[in-house]
Amino acid sequence: MAGVTLREIVKEYGDVVAVDHVSLEVQDGEFVALVGPSGCGKTTTLNLVAGLLELTDGDILIGDKLINDLDPKDRDLAMVFQNYALYPNKKVYDNLAFPLKMRGTPKGEIAARVRKTAEILSIEHLLDRKPKQLSGGQQQRVALGRALVRNPKAFLMDEPLSNLDAKLRVQMRAELKRFHQEIGATVLYVTHDQMEAVTMADKMAVMSGGVLQQYGPPDEVYRHPVNVFVAGFVGSPSMNLLRAAVTAADGQGALRGTEGWLHPLSPANARRAAASSGDVMVGIRHNQVHLSREERPGWVETRVYTVEPTGDLTYVHLRLGGQLLVASADAEWRAAPDDRVWVEFDQGSLHLFDAQTELALPLADAVASGATVGSARAMATAG
Repeated sequence: MAGVTLREIVKEYGDVVAVDHVSLEVQDGEFVALVGPSGCGKTTTLNLVAGLLELTDGDILIGDKLINDLDPKDRDLAMVFQNYALYPNKKVYDNLAFPLKMRGTPKGEIAARVRKTAEILSIEHLLDRKPKQLSGGQQQRVALGRALVRNPKAFLMDEPLSNLDAKLRVQMRAELKRFHQEIGATVLYVTHDQMEAVTMADKMAVMSGGVLQQYGPPDEVYRHPVNVFVAGFVGSPSMNLLRAAVTAADGQGALRGTEGWLHPLSPANARRAAASSGDVMVGIRHNQVHLSREERPGWVETRVYTVEPTGDLTYVHLRLGGQLLVASADAEWRAAPDDRVWVEFDQGSLHLFDAQTELALPLADAVASGATVGSARAMATAG
């Protein structure tokens, strides 16, 4: 295996910039997920690495070798697609053996590598079947095995689980993660499902509009999003994002919503908010919104829009003026539409973004040391 390095890569289609100066490094043996909405440039980036598209600018390296001008067949990369691309008239054994036969590998070595690959993926009992006799999950394992049998320098996977049903997708997530852990493969994985990225990847690269927004470990990206886009994209349900003005109430910093609600700020958050342009986007996740059926000092009044019981917890959708706010409560929590409920935001979990730049405001200690909004982004992407 080998690492993959992207250096300021660009792909243009006339006046359209599909990939805009993307740089990232996938270490040898690392699982990196490219994630973002449709049209963000993630699949284009993968195809540039594979050599299926020609670079407009920038460099791509496999290990320490520049591969910009190499044909796809000479890059020693294996691709796994969302459509399994198996030969329907060939048995599983022959599907796995085919890429080795095309390279003139001796029959004895082919047999040994096919058997070893089948053992790793637990498909030994399927070797004599044809693809139409397999389930979706089994076909995906065979497609993965056909890539693995080559022992490539890196795997490129383009939404390989998107054709599976929800239950099988969860199962295959676990199997892919175990596969990566056991063989130490270098994997560049494209998905629009941020849950796949969070659960499987060592690092995730969040893209939007062809631009790399944030790159780092999933836990870091989830806990410290660098801008409003990342905050709203990563996490399920999505982070609540509310526009507010920075003000003061009762001698302390506070947030005033466009609908007139007022929420006090802790001293640390007040210092953060003071570094903004005066207007902020307030980010708070569902499990960090505290609920009360009775009025409390400093809490914000809302109205219940709807309640969604899920079995282990309940999602409470609240109307805050013209916006919806999602909170979570215990499994038995119930309310009728339009019931009054008061909420408080957990001060230690509050995310603040400058409304003009949409960048995360620096933490209180960074504010004290004179850090800027721009430096907050650098801090969040470090590592």
